[in-house]
Amino acid sequence: MGRERPFGRMVWISMLVLFLEAVTVAILVVLLGQTQESPSVGPNALGVVFPLFLVIPGALVGAVVSLLLVLPAVRLSEALGRRFTGREAWWWVPVVFAAGLVPPGALAVLTGVLGPFEAVWMWCAATALLSVAALFTRVARRGLFGRILLRGTLAVLSMGVLGLMALGFGIVDPYAPPVVSHASMVGDWTDGDGGTLSLSGDGGAVASAVGDPAYDAEDTEGMERCTGRGTWSYDRGEGPRGQTVEVTVPACGWEPWEILGSESRVTLYHYVGDPDSWLLYTLTKVRG
Repeated sequence: MGRERPFGRMVWISMLVLFLEAVTVAILVVLLGQTQESPSVGPNALGVVFPLFLVIPGALVGAVVSLLLVLPAVRLSEALGRRFTGREAWWWVPVVFAAGLVPPGALAVLTGVLGPFEAVWMWCAATALLSVAALFTRVARRGLFGRILLRGTLAVLSMGVLGLMALGFGIVDPYAPPVVSHASMVGDWTDGDGGTLSLSGDGGAVASAVGDPAYDAEDTEGMERCTGRGTWSYDRGEGPRGQTVEVTVPACGWEPWEILGSESRVTLYHYVGDPDSWLLYTLTKVRG
């Protein structure tokens, strides 16, 4: 059976399936992210189509994974099938991956890189994704690459378009911050680490050890903090994501705070350092 499948054809089919799987997962993550509490903008076509720009790096990664994991697993599954059942069987492929991924998963748990639930979830996902690529590679007939490319691309694009339509037409509700008001912002806010901000109904503000969002680091530990008195105001903007709370405290020099959270748990936030890091410094209102 191996002689009927040129090595190059097997590599290309494996790379293609892995790439289509990666783009599918990336699109699903983007679409799912639109329904979760997040400071990102609303649904847009660029965010869904962006994974398609990863063709070159994706091809390189796919080649490495194909050569180191997929093709060896195909050969091993065939050898095990002939050895224990007398014939090659497709179901040896997921068995090989499931068994082979247990040691790295266990190591990740033992070293604290992953929690048990995360490790099991990633083990299941990796086993499924690699097995699908290996099963297509195992067949590797002439003309299969073209059929996978055409049908797989159409399926991925259709999924992205349907996902955008579901969000755009309200079939699936994208996340939006709660709509607040000046009155609802009045009260005490805390970062849960000793920093507090008090906003009074007459427009006064008192900050006590509130973190400086200009701090540039990978976490908020050691963040510089400011204390002082000043004023504040609420701007409703042009929609839920346009709402801001401007707090002017001479010792702090903040940009306007933005809104996250839910109706029952409103949150003020600033980006910490580079916004591309998505590291947020948040204040949550103290419920009286």
